[in-house]
Amino acid sequence: MSDLEGVLVTRADVARLAGVKRPAVTNWERRHADFPQPLVEPAREPPDVEVFSAAEVLAWLDRRAIPANARRSGEPEGTTYGDRFRAALGGPRTGALIEAVNRLSGPEAERFRGELSQADHLTLLLTLLYVRGCLPDDWEAILAVVRRWPSPAFGDSPVRRLAAAVRRGLGPEHERVLPALSRDLDEHRLVETILLLDDSGPVDRAEHARAFERLMARYSDLMGKRAGDLFTPRTAVDLLAKLVADRSQDVRSVHDPFVRAGELLAAAREAVAEGQDRSPDLSGAGVGEYPLALASMNLALHGARADSLFGGRTAPSAGPDPWPHGFDRILTNPPFNMKRGSAVDRAHWRYGEPPSHNANFDWLQYVVTHLRPGGRAGVLMPDIAAFSANPSEGRIRAAMVEDGAIEALIALPPQLFTTTGIRVMVWLLRHPTGTCDEILFVDASRLGSLVSRGRRELTPPESRRLLEEYRSWTTARAEGGTFMATDGLSRAVSIEKIREKDYVLSPAFYVPSGTPSGAHSAEPADLAALTRQLSELHARARDADAAAAAMLGRYGL
Repeated sequence: MSDLEGVLVTRADVARLAGVKRPAVTNWERRHADFPQPLVEPAREPPDVEVFSAAEVLAWLDRRAIPANARRSGEPEGTTYGDRFRAALGGPRTGALIEAVNRLSGPEAERFRGELSQADHLTLLLTLLYVRGCLPDDWEAILAVVRRWPSPAFGDSPVRRLAAAVRRGLGPEHERVLPALSRDLDEHRLVETILLLDDSGPVDRAEHARAFERLMARYSDLMGKRAGDLFTPRTAVDLLAKLVADRSQDVRSVHDPFVRAGELLAAAREAVAEGQDRSPDLSGAGVGEYPLALASMNLALHGARADSLFGGRTAPSAGPDPWPHGFDRILTNPPFNMKRGSAVDRAHWRYGEPPSHNANFDWLQYVVTHLRPGGRAGVLMPDIAAFSANPSEGRIRAAMVEDGAIEALIALPPQLFTTTGIRVMVWLLRHPTGTCDEILFVDASRLGSLVSRGRRELTPPESRRLLEEYRSWTTARAEGGTFMATDGLSRAVSIEKIREKDYVLSPAFYVPSGTPSGAHSAEPADLAALTRQLSELHARARDADAAAAAMLGRYGL
């Protein structure tokens, strides 16, 4: 959090602000390896008193929900120790809006949603947050109708006012999201919902944005794999945005060709703005009215204009390209291992035609060809893209390497993405230089901590560590020095070595991980057989997920 930068706290401060006893803090440190580390050179404290970054402590506490038997009166389910910590610091926000959102989306949701499905109820809450945070005049107009309820003016209603607000704020194409759910909407429950949100009092837009993100996380948790097309996990969002924005200067445009709910663009805007005076122009494409509406609302709550979002496709070659020009930065989380289908636009196939059964290298080529000179990109990809034995993908991968389009690959920990079991990598790309001498490989697969049974997150110190690894490598290259790799984590690999490995780009192939001395390197033929098997398993898993989603949909789940 930027409002806590430079604020230092002791262990006693942490206990007081989080509302726990002093031994609890020591217990957190002992039991959780991801608890923030004390600062090496503390300031403003006696030398024998260790201090911590309040921002790091808050980020850690925000992931720790308060158990039911420890919650105070008035604290709803879902309240975190971070909520207490933040409020006790006396910051500009009280947390009342987030508490209201917790009530509306938590155990009391049944009371407020009535006949609405869980997804529609969360859509309604997200829309209300957007109007309350970005359109104060429209919010007051809605409140005027609510206060006269159940006797409003003839033909007037909260739903109509809400739809009118969305039309004015986002355009008529997004207004259609609301009528689809209004058939099952109980206006009496809607009135209660609006009044509860309004009772949280004056709240800045930043808290609206945080409440919006919390609702999106709740949506992801509730909908499971069916939420995969909408959201990118927060821990991956933060890492990708910081990597792509690192040391940015004069970045005028940031683009996401598969925008989902706008989380990557919002994070990139903030990360880029930290290093320069002006905010970049944002643009993106999404599939379906609902993701585009979510993205527009999310970006507006983060203070960004959302007038450059257009309809897109699950494969960029499936239709004409609305953006013939390039961008300074691109970051995206495209759909994994989707079929490409028939190609309409082949202009971005700089390195060759990708197979029709998989669009991974359709996306990667699209990103590279849309970077301006000096531009950089970050793309989330399934791990198989780095070592697929498909001949077309192998040729494209080799050509990208030789053309200097690939800077680095980072293998992320498993279980970051609860919507898929596929392991994920970050591809850091750049405008092609025409030559390649080395690529940075980082194996972060053993990092992260479980925050629930099926979900893992990178801790703030771990994310910083990955950023510093990349930053150290780029600095060494710029200064003509030698990169000091971290054993078991990173390694800069020469183009000669990559050629020897037949352009396999998996960090596990290059970063030593304590392999027993008697172990032998994998033979190319064995690797090819294993990748073919893995490709088949990926395809079967994708088909099984689609069948399960269709079955659940028939039951309204």
